[in-house]
Amino acid sequence: MATYKVLQLIGGGEIGGAEQHVLTLLQGLNSTSLSLTSGCLVAGPFAKLTEELGIPTLLFPMKHALDLSPLPRLIEAIRREKFSLLHTHGSRANLLGRLAGWRLKTPVISTVHSSLRQDYLSPQAARLALTLDRITLPLTSGIITVSEALAQEVATRGGQRIRTIYNGIPSLPQLDSLEKRGNLRQCFRQKWQIPEGTLVIGSVARLHPTKGLSTLLEAARILRSQFPSIHILIIGDGPLHSELQNQAKALDLPLTLAGYLPDAYRALPAMDLFVLPSVSEGMGLVLLEAMQARLPIVATTVGGIPEVIRHNQDGLLVPPEQPKALAESCAEFLKKPDFAASCIASGAKRWQDFSVQEMLRQTQDLYGEVLMI
Repeated sequence: MATYKVLQLIGGGEIGGAEQHVLTLLQGLNSTSLSLTSGCLVAGPFAKLTEELGIPTLLFPMKHALDLSPLPRLIEAIRREKFSLLHTHGSRANLLGRLAGWRLKTPVISTVHSSLRQDYLSPQAARLALTLDRITLPLTSGIITVSEALAQEVATRGGQRIRTIYNGIPSLPQLDSLEKRGNLRQCFRQKWQIPEGTLVIGSVARLHPTKGLSTLLEAARILRSQFPSIHILIIGDGPLHSELQNQAKALDLPLTLAGYLPDAYRALPAMDLFVLPSVSEGMGLVLLEAMQARLPIVATTVGGIPEVIRHNQDGLLVPPEQPKALAESCAEFLKKPDFAASCIASGAKRWQDFSVQEMLRQTQDLYGEVLMI
């Protein structure tokens, strides 16, 4: 059987949900018929990780988001390595990958992980990204979106041949027993000097405006009158680090900004309640990890989140940027342990609907259609 070579192209300046998704493809789709290579546009942590894992990795460093200077090197690498398909992830990869694919008549599939409208700190940058996406969308042979909400958004930009394939998550054996979760709880609370008995409300997210973390801090301020031992724990890094620190200080609110943490799901048991207060969210893969960690979940009604969390069944959903509503839903779980337990039990089953095996199968099926295997 012929082996088709696929280049997974991504920025790789951080290790977030999109990078974790690409890593799953790189490790899960290699077979007798498919051979996958990682391509990064930033000499950052993702390239380092894939190299350490022994995954073939190519670098095409961009100086800035509109830098087209790596394009000739990318085209040369596609020719040299005889890639049959390019699979792009993110604005930078979409721009370079689609142009290279068009130049060489190599098919390109793009996965849309998040809303372009909300991904940028600058409105001007967002408008430019949307314009470039509209121009290059016709150069794709297929588009994957990680939620139906994103599929609708991409369709409004002229996207065609769109298929929703939900992100999948493996079983996390580190979280599969009360004893293991208890040990991790103690370990990470000690690591961050959070006293046992403290009520920890946490999140795992980039420190970026689109994640709505300032709303979480405002909600915590409201909650503190009822729950004085409250402590906020946020795992992740990003441009709002100092701003969030200053906001917590102004609110006199205990806050731990843990920074980037590999395998962050291992620290979830340190939390008593998980909150994803996003203003925009492609799907919210971390919600499936929080379900495995047996945490009650409060999240916002944006993007693909309502496709994952069923309100009043797997967790509670609130409108974005409304700290009072967020605080009230958190308080509902904290005051009603039986209700929290019911949602936790439902979530422990719900995450299994989003399996890695199904994601890989559907992705490979689309590859086969595009390559006519």
